[in-house]
Amino acid sequence: MGRVTGSVIFGGLALLIAGCSQSTTGALPSGGANRSAPMRVESETVKIREFADLPKYGTYGYGFHPSAIASGPGGLLWVVDGIDQDLGKNMIVGIATSGKAKHDYSAVSNYFGYQDIAAGPDGALWITDSYNNRISKMTTSGHFANYTVPNYEPLFIAAGPDRALWFTAAGASGGAIGRISTKGKMTFYSVSSYQLGDITAGPDNALWFAAQLPSAAIGRITTDGKITYYGISNVPDFIALGPDGALWFTASGPKIGRITTAGKVTEYSLSGASYVNDIAAGPDGAMWFTRYPYNNYPPEIGRISMSGHITEYSNGLLNQAGPDGIVEGPDERMWFTDSSNNQTGRVTP
Repeated sequence: MGRVTGSVIFGGLALLIAGCSQSTTGALPSGGANRSAPMRVESETVKIREFADLPKYGTYGYGFHPSAIASGPGGLLWVVDGIDQDLGKNMIVGIATSGKAKHDYSAVSNYFGYQDIAAGPDGALWITDSYNNRISKMTTSGHFANYTVPNYEPLFIAAGPDRALWFTAAGASGGAIGRISTKGKMTFYSVSSYQLGDITAGPDNALWFAAQLPSAAIGRITTDGKITYYGISNVPDFIALGPDGALWFTASGPKIGRITTAGKVTEYSLSGASYVNDIAAGPDGAMWFTRYPYNNYPPEIGRISMSGHITEYSNGLLNQAGPDGIVEGPDERMWFTDSSNNQTGRVTP
């Protein structure tokens, strides 16, 4: 699953959740091993193509920035196409594997800030709306049901092993991990980290998430709310389950990290200063990630093998591209969003 770049510390909310379930919180230990992975650019061996089929939205069509992307129902890629809340409405767009937009939906609301999207176990799409403190459920026909998240702003969301959706959230007095059933019932577990990133289901009947501040760590929460932290050296952002049964994450540095379900951490340093963004497992037994351009370092799509070998690709990306979210599509190719050009892209491994 792809998500919006970075997390935000949200203020001005009272953390008053009546009847919340409280978690058992572990200590934040120090980080794991660091390795410099061999790296080389092989733009010729991977095909990248971008598509200009995201709809143009009238007056403010120029200002849209696709970010989060999920492989979902209907054999489509589902994209959050966001815009500043003062200019217009965010859109949810269903993209076929041909690159053509099949559906184009917006909720009936004034300002709303969609951040992340995930396919649920009920055949619907689940979306975090940080601006309005709510989670939206959207059917493939464009029907929305909205669920208020009291006293928190939801950030990132993922389907859990228990047929519910799990999400990270920010509040005035601290962060939380939330659980929402497909009927909209919520439970919250407070965490020691007040700034959180991405969340994903692991292979161990638990959820794994990025804890950013006050200490950099990868967190694990069981479906009954028990939380354990594993310290790392750099601030994590996005996280995904790998084909090797470990969790892989992106972090500042820039770095790609790997953590086993036993808590063993290995981190791989990337060259250059550009930001490393989203990460997802690919059809080729490797992890794929996006890199946003920074300080004259070009945009790239990266691949890291299970042994830590890194290759990065740029041929086929548009000028001034801004690769953001990335996910494996139903066609066994990697799909990404280009937030700088309001386009989606496809990578053929």
